[in-house]
Amino acid sequence: MKLLLRILRTTGLLILIPLVGVLIYGLLAAPPGIGQARAEADRCAEELGSASTRPVGEGLPHTLEVLVWNIQKGGDPDWRRDYLALGANAHLLMLQEATHEAESTGLLPQILYGTFSEGYRAGELHTGVLTLSTVEPLLHCSLVAWEPWLATPKVANVSEYPLADSNVRLLTINLHAVNFTVGMEEFRAQMEALDILLHTHQGPVLAAGDFNTWGPRRLRVVAEFMASNALRPVHFEPDRRTKILKRPLDHIYLRDLRAIHSEVVEVDSSDHNPLRVRLVWTP
Repeated sequence: MKLLLRILRTTGLLILIPLVGVLIYGLLAAPPGIGQARAEADRCAEELGSASTRPVGEGLPHTLEVLVWNIQKGGDPDWRRDYLALGANAHLLMLQEATHEAESTGLLPQILYGTFSEGYRAGELHTGVLTLSTVEPLLHCSLVAWEPWLATPKVANVSEYPLADSNVRLLTINLHAVNFTVGMEEFRAQMEALDILLHTHQGPVLAAGDFNTWGPRRLRVVAEFMASNALRPVHFEPDRRTKILKRPLDHIYLRDLRAIHSEVVEVDSSDHNPLRVRLVWTP
């Protein structure tokens, strides 16, 4: 035994043992399967359009200011300053790695409603995907996928909102994508779970968030999936989105909406730069 340990130590393999143990635990911890998000999406699709309607005049305006941002768990003391400045005129805020402090609708006076889909939990720290809005959503669902190695959840927050002066509803999908995978099975399954929602919903769609598209295959899976559901990407010029290996992680996709302004704001308060867009829906 001592000889074996000496060989492992001298070859540098000893330090790999704890890492291998963590990976094996993650693989054997048996989180819910990749079918969980699909089952939740099926249930959510059954409820789309079924919520009671509002008076026709009530709803989100036809010109929308939207902020999309991974706030890195609010770990930087300046995140709140940037959040208040960037979200001052927003009708919708789509946040990833959001905290309970960000969930407080009192931070921004125009934001009255929030839907939170919990993801990572460690002690008292609960983070997840958060969509904040100026009007109450008609529907909210959480679609949970799992990191296969770490056995931690990644969530899609699905909401449906009325649009003012119409009977049309806006579907929003606020996504934090699976990150640490060897192959593409879990990542692709998380995208494909959204398929039934996009096929069922009749009306405009806004899908945005941290897609973790750091590899060419990931970018291709997202682009092909969105195109197959008639969603188009929002382009940014200059493109200051946070990148890994020169590939952007954050995206905004639209159906039956038009972006008349888009920008990326450089900040030091998160490891992701926030995206801001002005969208128009034309009846």
